[in-house]
Amino acid sequence: MPYTFLRRTLLLALLGPALAACDKELEEPYQEVGGQIPTFLANSLNTTTKYATGENVSFELRFAQQTAPITEIRILQKVEPGRDSVLVQTIPYKPAYSRLNRADTLIVNYTVPAGANKANVRVDAVVVAGNGQTKVRSFNFRLAEATPTISVGAATNVTAPSDAARAPGDVVRFPVRLNNGGINSATAITTTGTLYKDIDSLITYVKVGTGAERRAARQRVPVGTGAQSGAATTVNVDVTLPSGSSGQPVVYRFEVKSRFQDKPTLPAPAAAPSIRTATATAPPITPTPATPLAATRPATLIYTGTGGGDQAAYDLTTFTSVPAASPPTTKDLTISSIASNTVQLKAENPTKFVRSTAAIYSAATLNSIRQAYQTAAATAQVIQLDNVVVGDVVIARLRDTDQYAIFTVTNISRTAAGVTLTLDIKAL
Repeated sequence: MPYTFLRRTLLLALLGPALAACDKELEEPYQEVGGQIPTFLANSLNTTTKYATGENVSFELRFAQQTAPITEIRILQKVEPGRDSVLVQTIPYKPAYSRLNRADTLIVNYTVPAGANKANVRVDAVVVAGNGQTKVRSFNFRLAEATPTISVGAATNVTAPSDAARAPGDVVRFPVRLNNGGINSATAITTTGTLYKDIDSLITYVKVGTGAERRAARQRVPVGTGAQSGAATTVNVDVTLPSGSSGQPVVYRFEVKSRFQDKPTLPAPAAAPSIRTATATAPPITPTPATPLAATRPATLIYTGTGGGDQAAYDLTTFTSVPAASPPTTKDLTISSIASNTVQLKAENPTKFVRSTAAIYSAATLNSIRQAYQTAAATAQVIQLDNVVVGDVVIARLRDTDQYAIFTVTNISRTAAGVTLTLDIKAL
């Protein structure tokens, strides 16, 4: 026991100076110098990559004071190629606590400055505290041209050869060029091309003779759900020449639109933007009267035996029957099968068929049947007609040329020897 006590006494004697030295080395508590920096929280800053001069950019700041109260918010900008930032707004602080965002909030409406196309603009939002401490948040964008450009090329006829006279009902195509030389984005002020705002839509107007101009079509650019762009593009606009326009000048005007956000977008709902437009007018088209077809011609096809015989094929250019031994090039219409109590018609040359209607047959002209054929889906243009019945109406494009006929089936008669089929044909 005495030995234990003595050992503890000696240990304390030896550790005493060391413990005293440690006590002297303890640091004094830290002293705050200048106060804490104010805090920026998650901010709804702008993410759009391009704006036009004069547009309004709305963004929301979310922040919190620390040691000292916030006194003001400063908005600065630097426009390429300039090197210095310029103060554009000083907004005195006003408490606006948002329970949803759990922070003080401020909506800033900033107007895009003037500058060179594709110039980079940096916007700084600076929160200033009463102790002089600041916090900065920034975003960038490039300056884009607000107003699109437009030009229109020569019209072509979709439903007739290019050299054919245009008639009411013909489909005419205009190549409309938008933002010639335009680009959708830029990585530098020296990037080749003009940076444009995104194209929104293209409007087509038509005026017949002395009548009032009216809107014929409106289409999104690009058509469908693709991302809109400011890059150069050509839109093929197909229009149908109006009925009753023969002998009168038909004038088409095209108007391209881009959105220009000159009103605040915050707080929601955003105010509707303005529109920047450009127009181009095509040279007038004066349609000619439709080309009438000749009087109805009756025709009879007779299928006999197992091979059809000499009256099962028909030439729609000479309106005569074609013997079985004749070359296929003259056989525009042939009864090719009568099996299973059905009649099948087929072309043995490049002639193709499109099923049509009694109304088109009744009012048929060369132009109207050509239009009906050319505007039909490619899958509807066939070389074989199955399950032919009385009343069927068919348009034929003969031998892959600009020659057309339309016929209707007037009777189908079955005998023990075969099938007799009668037609009424309209053609030039």
